[in-house]
Amino acid sequence: MTSPLFEILAAAELPNPTGILQVGASYGQEIQSFVDAGITTGLLIEPLPEPFAHIAAWCKRTSGFIAFNALCADSSGEKHKFYVANNGGQSSSIMKPGKHLEIFDYVKFNETLEISSTTVDEILRFLIQQGHGDTTKKLDTLYMDVQGAEYKVLLGAPHTLKQINYVFSELIRGDLYENSVSLSNYCSLLDAQGFTLNYLKFNKYHHADMLFVRKKLLSL
Repeated sequence: MTSPLFEILAAAELPNPTGILQVGASYGQEIQSFVDAGITTGLLIEPLPEPFAHIAAWCKRTSGFIAFNALCADSSGEKHKFYVANNGGQSSSIMKPGKHLEIFDYVKFNETLEISSTTVDEILRFLIQQGHGDTTKKLDTLYMDVQGAEYKVLLGAPHTLKQINYVFSELIRGDLYENSVSLSNYCSLLDAQGFTLNYLKFNKYHHADMLFVRKKLLSL
């Protein structure tokens, strides 16, 4: 799967990232596009065991990339019901499926897991303690696809966001998952952290790619 991030950055005449922090890495569908864009540093976070094993095997063969098995949310130690989708886990989320069950009726959520959460900030602190500081300090892009739980991830990453230049994320509207967070909430939270919305494009299924850019890169 090709990531649109690099085309979006090129169109805006913005520099490529130095390192990708991906939350919701799944089976690593975007990894090749990262490599093709010249990314040599990455942290790939995935909660489900099978896709995590896949990206962990890839990271073992590739210097500069770390795989981490965790569920990121807004707090640590909280138990979440994780709704596992039958499409290779790609639609899985801690957010309960809503209209997703009707619009994408071929995707079933027949399994749930109870998983304790951590936060992005805690993962980076742990990796630094384990001697991976050279990798973590190069991460300047937060890349998220966690099916409606992106806002929770951001709430758990205030310290990490200080080193981030780009926040690239999926946005879902229309109650595909219950308790969806509005775009205005994302804009408010990230504006306070020094970012501005620089790209937003929806498809017919109410999914959007959105890119927030640190204001200083835009001379704002």
